[in-house]
Amino acid sequence: MYCCPQDVLEFWVLGCLLVGWLLLIGGARAAGAALLGSAAGALLVYFTPLHSGHLESLVHNAVVAASVGLVVFGLAGLALGTAAPPRAFIALALVTAVGGTLVIFRIHAVAAPTCSLVTGLNIASDAPFAASCFRGFEDPWLQALLGFNTAFLVLLFLLQAVLSSRSHRGTPTGPSAPRDVPGSDRPARSKWELLGGGIYSPQTPEHPS
Repeated sequence: MYCCPQDVLEFWVLGCLLVGWLLLIGGARAAGAALLGSAAGALLVYFTPLHSGHLESLVHNAVVAASVGLVVFGLAGLALGTAAPPRAFIALALVTAVGGTLVIFRIHAVAAPTCSLVTGLNIASDAPFAASCFRGFEDPWLQALLGFNTAFLVLLFLLQAVLSSRSHRGTPTGPSAPRDVPGSDRPARSKWELLGGGIYSPQTPEHPS
């Protein structure tokens, strides 16, 4: 059956907005910002005359603009840091890699047959008014661009996993100042005095005679 490109783009934008906000709230800020940027790029084309009223140009320009927004916002989102454990990012990277690959294979399979522009049913490739069942998505370069978007999201998740691992790693503490020991009239010796073998000699205040 024929699939309207506007419906695909609307579903894409809504999905990017929903998943992007969830990732931002969940701590995957770079990937969340990337999806929001992808939705912004697609909306820029959808609500402007960049597509010239043609379905194919609408799909092509929307995917290109969404890819630019994905990369720009994703790189900028790395500066926001992370707030999730490394294992969560690795799991998200695996899900994105598998899910994105299956979606691209599905687009390739559906875009190959031809459909009638009148009825939307599958017809022969040489029949009158024949067109792709997934108009605009049948071009190999566009499918390759979708594959790049998937790979870039996977890379963002892996980078966030590395950043999260570094932030969760314990940092050594510096020397602490001597503290008063309860029940004692002198401050506690620091660990550097103990390691250096220094002898603590309390000083008694001098009282005026």
